[in-house]
Amino acid sequence: MSTSIAFTICSINYLSQAITLGNSLKSSNPEVAFRIYLVDKLQGREDVKKRVPFTTVEIENVPVTDFSGMIFRYNIVELNTAVKPFIIDYIFKTEEGVKNIIYFDPDIMVLGSLEELFINLESHTVVLTPHILNPSEDHPYGQLERSFLIGGTFNLGFIGISKKDESFRFLKWWQERLVHQCYGNNDMHLFYDQKWLNLAIIFFQKILIEMSPGYNMAGWNLHERVITEKSGNKYIINHKYELIFYHFSGVKPQSDDVSTYSKYSFEERPDLKDIIDLYRRSLIENQNDFYSSYKCYYSQFYKGPTIYYPRYHWITLYRRTRVNLGKIKKMLSKR
Repeated sequence: MSTSIAFTICSINYLSQAITLGNSLKSSNPEVAFRIYLVDKLQGREDVKKRVPFTTVEIENVPVTDFSGMIFRYNIVELNTAVKPFIIDYIFKTEEGVKNIIYFDPDIMVLGSLEELFINLESHTVVLTPHILNPSEDHPYGQLERSFLIGGTFNLGFIGISKKDESFRFLKWWQERLVHQCYGNNDMHLFYDQKWLNLAIIFFQKILIEMSPGYNMAGWNLHERVITEKSGNKYIINHKYELIFYHFSGVKPQSDDVSTYSKYSFEERPDLKDIIDLYRRSLIENQNDFYSSYKCYYSQFYKGPTIYYPRYHWITLYRRTRVNLGKIKKMLSKR
């Protein structure tokens, strides 16, 4: 039995991405087990179930605090991110012998060895990767940095966590915040599950910030990372660092753009064409057109965010139905 498990979270419409991730992990790190946790239902969708080549666990089988409420207040992206710490906790408590758990967003390919990551997890509770390691001269006056004041210092498309006492304290803290506060909403100063971890590095002592540019290369950090060598599916970044995993967020299978998160074109960055073409081919081979046509089962319940007012607890603001603003105004005037 593997002592390390990697997993991803998605709905049916992202299964081609999840399968691409699983295949890349199987090729680069065959000793690491892989699971797909599905925020969706497979009942009545036998055509989907029989196509997925990896262990798939439906979210209804995982104990998630107030999941029945989450499906009403969270959209599908918020819901997929809110359940993350609950799944990590569930794996540790149900999978015997597991020492390390790695979460990857489904739109990632793992191309290098995770051995160094597991070594780091022997002495650390959590490993995180910042969005960027250096300011960008291509985005003057902090334009790029400002976006991470909104989205958070760390990219939660990846997190590594080891089984230690502090790990469970961290997970409990994170879970409690995501039950009601996992919105992608700038007015609430929230960005899904991600922005909370700006504070985690203060509250928990054994968190490692991974500073290698070979981890979590993506459209938002291309100003500091260039693919300088390639051999097969192995890539070298900045003449020195093995590319461990690339995050293809904003890469569309039928688009000619580098990423919606990048200002660069392939003419400006020819080093990116091979790896992005590889990813697009993989999505097509893994039946992206088929899976992407499915609508998430839970999206039918979505009504809108809840906001908290002292004395009145949580009030749901229904985006798709009328809001009685008079009642809310009257309630607020009594504070």
